[in-house]
Amino acid sequence: MLERGVFWFVLALLLALVEIEIEGKFGWAEKLPTWYRKKGLFARIFRTVNPQRPLTGYHLFMQIFLVLVFHVAFFIGLSWSLRKEFELLAIILIFFSLWDFLWFVFNPAYTIKNYKKDKVWWFSKSYWISGLFPFDYVKAAVISLILAYLAGIFVYQIELIGLLLIFSLISILFAPLYHKWYKKMRRRDERKLVEIFH
Repeated sequence: MLERGVFWFVLALLLALVEIEIEGKFGWAEKLPTWYRKKGLFARIFRTVNPQRPLTGYHLFMQIFLVLVFHVAFFIGLSWSLRKEFELLAIILIFFSLWDFLWFVFNPAYTIKNYKKDKVWWFSKSYWISGLFPFDYVKAAVISLILAYLAGIFVYQIELIGLLLIFSLISILFAPLYHKWYKKMRRRDERKLVEIFH
């Protein structure tokens, strides 16, 4: 169990760090050259999973990509079953919440100190549990546990969620080291040495 928890945590952390490099302080693809949609069929479907948040080209393709990556085992030999699909979806829901949370913890523009309803516009209309985190995470965990129960891995999923929660709390202690490194790496920009042209 420990090695699986470490794997999922490290994968979510790396994805959060990549996204911090892409978005910087402008979360939910606010300044990316992507499209935004609040209306239309796909935007409505997206909001059933991500209430109050607009659908962006970035999020659409990133989330489809990740769901497909999670399913890769079925295309390299593992036989598919409904039980295995439920197990995978249970993990995906927790993984997406973890990835999202770690983005805030490790992003120097936010940090855990600024992880508040009034500072995160894309969660501002969500209900927050004791002001600590959006209810969206609880909802994802509950659905994840239901899927885990259907897959016959309920106890495993509780243990995994507990382990990821512990890793997340520990990561809050180490995030300031990353914040310092992040700022240090931006003191010098060598783009001009690369001979970029277009």
